[in-house]
Amino acid sequence: MKPISGIVDSVSELVGQLTLPARERKELEAGLLKLIQEWERELTRARASVVRDEVKGNWLQRSWRPLVMLVFAVIILIGTFTSLPILADTSRFWDLLEIGLGGYVVGRSGEKMAKAIFKIKGKN
Repeated sequence: MKPISGIVDSVSELVGQLTLPARERKELEAGLLKLIQEWERELTRARASVVRDEVKGNWLQRSWRPLVMLVFAVIILIGTFTSLPILADTSRFWDLLEIGLGGYVVGRSGEKMAKAIFKIKGKN
């Protein structure tokens, strides 16, 4: 919070330069510092809210892996009843399917482990 401490120092210096009685100067400085602290708390809350919203994500961010795997499943299902060149033995589709399936399984497992680890750390 370098900017906030810089503002606090500037306010203290400015109040020190005023030609007011010492008691009024202290009251003014205390009031301004209280106002800055409230502003800092509000700024922190706003940042936390933005971070929470970004973490939640939207529907597409949460659903892209299942959608890709469903598309792969539909392609395989259609290829079972028709002749699709994409499903030939020499096709790179099967490599893509392996990568997709591995990424889906490993990605989901990693997400679940990360949630469990952060819950444990949050309790300590």
